[in-house]
Amino acid sequence: MDQHTGEPLSEERIVYAEKAESRPEEISGDELRALALAYAKYLADTGAEPGDPTFTDSVPDEVQPEESAEQNLEIAEKAEEPAHEATSDNNTSNKVKKKSKKKKNKSRKERKSLYRIDEPTAEELAGIEKSMDKTTAGRNAVAAVLDKHDRLQDGLDSALARTGREFVKASHKITSTYRNSRRVIGVAILATGIIAAVILAVFDRYTVYEYSYNGMSLGYVRSQEDVTDVLDIAGTMLTANSSGDTEIKFVANQNVTFNPVDARDKSTDSSDVAVNKLVYMTDIETEAYGVYDGEELEAIVKSSEDAENLLNQTRASLSQPDEGMDLISSEFTNDLDIRPVNVLLTSVQSNSEAMELMTQGGRMEIYHIVEEGESAKDLMTTFGVDELNIFNEDNTEPAVDISQGDKVCIHAEISPVSVEMVEKGRMREIIEYETVKKDSDDYYKGDTYTEQEGVDGIQIFEGTVTKVAGEVTKRDGDTETIREKQDKIILIGTAERPKTAPTGTYAMPIQRYTLSSNFGYRWGRLHSGIDMAAPTGTLIFATDGGTVIRSGWYGGYGQCIDIQHESGRVTRYGHCSRLLVSVGDKVYQGQNIALVGNTGHSFGSHLHFEIILGGSPVNPRPYLGI
Repeated sequence: MDQHTGEPLSEERIVYAEKAESRPEEISGDELRALALAYAKYLADTGAEPGDPTFTDSVPDEVQPEESAEQNLEIAEKAEEPAHEATSDNNTSNKVKKKSKKKKNKSRKERKSLYRIDEPTAEELAGIEKSMDKTTAGRNAVAAVLDKHDRLQDGLDSALARTGREFVKASHKITSTYRNSRRVIGVAILATGIIAAVILAVFDRYTVYEYSYNGMSLGYVRSQEDVTDVLDIAGTMLTANSSGDTEIKFVANQNVTFNPVDARDKSTDSSDVAVNKLVYMTDIETEAYGVYDGEELEAIVKSSEDAENLLNQTRASLSQPDEGMDLISSEFTNDLDIRPVNVLLTSVQSNSEAMELMTQGGRMEIYHIVEEGESAKDLMTTFGVDELNIFNEDNTEPAVDISQGDKVCIHAEISPVSVEMVEKGRMREIIEYETVKKDSDDYYKGDTYTEQEGVDGIQIFEGTVTKVAGEVTKRDGDTETIREKQDKIILIGTAERPKTAPTGTYAMPIQRYTLSSNFGYRWGRLHSGIDMAAPTGTLIFATDGGTVIRSGWYGGYGQCIDIQHESGRVTRYGHCSRLLVSVGDKVYQGQNIALVGNTGHSFGSHLHFEIILGGSPVNPRPYLGI
């Protein structure tokens, strides 16, 4: 509102009032008309269109009277005269001077006409008005932008000023409050510290820490440092006790964990006791590395480096080229990879044990402690077995239910791996002979006869050979035979065996007897048989089938019978009372050939029995089974 009139201020007056500026003076009608005429003259002289950019420096600000125009002409002539004077000579003729004067007068008239003001036409006036409207609109737009900027700047300045004042007030209030209450704050802090100290003291007095290995409780300690400070020592000692095959690491808050518990009725361990408990544990689980063939476990070693070495050594052992050949390539036919696996320390294998399993196959028993969240299905996946191969801790029967901390035994059946190898060169090959069996009625059933011994053949091969699991799958090259193979021929008897044919076994010569003397030296000489005491007249039987080659008196043996069996075997029966067969007779096993007696050098009724092999007597007892 206007303070003097009470009327609302116009937008224009408001703008200037906010800027604290006075309103510009209004232009009178005569002045506006003079400006319009000057602008029309400028457009006519320059050929510009209304609204085009103008350069007011080249046009007079006001319409000058004719005297002023003439003065301007004089000023312009004076500006040109030095140039003419500088270039003229002192000896120039008057004729030249007159000509120059006329030229000056003509130039004056032209310049005078330049500043003459003529009345504009109606079209020119319309164009002037249109141009002025555009100029006014542009000036108003610029003024609006400047006005908006000024408003924003003023608002920002006010907000910053208010924020600064509020901050100063708040700072002063906080400072004043702190000065007035710092004693109260100090007392509160002191009280809080005392209470915290009391709580810590009570907690320390009535709290101990249960330490565990992979969930298995080992004991209690007053401070966690009693265990953590000796973990490295315990790991080193346990590694040494395990022959150094596997490095054991105890890591706090990983495989060794702590749990604060009530100290009442708890006996705590010292650091030395904690070390001993860790070192002498039997169920030590460690992270090892398994070699897998797809999903089936092949071997377990202590580290990934050992697993890589195992694969390289196994492949090398299965890729030995033949003499004279060079190895071109060698790759596993199995899909092998290496994965970490947690098992008890006793389940980690040495390199030689693992290689034997991988090359020959077999059975592996793996002990494992069930981890948190681990199920039977997880164990089946980890160890590549079915549920029936997961046994209890005693390894006596399949585990039915498993839970965290349970010790289980995994039965894994290992299949050997194979290698495909390619070798190239020149080598000597053995062609193994074959054994050929033929039936023959020249021999008794159950008897065999070698008609021809086998001889291996020899050939030279030069080229490339591909083998899988040691078996040749592809050959590409030339072969030269050095010696043909000769198969072994064995004749198989088909004829019916007669009762008198030797059987190769020995039956008892008498049924009831008493062993009165053994085979061996007695009275300074060899007793070449055994004495079987029996009453005179007891039946004597042929121990095997054969031909009688002696039947009669034979020195100290008295009445004696010798029977020839196959392969140079002879049986002898001495001191008989009666002989029932003659020389040349064919006898069968178990045939009654004589009766027990006391003839020759004998000191009582008995049978002297001998077995002679290749002309030398042997102890009969093992052959008779007595």
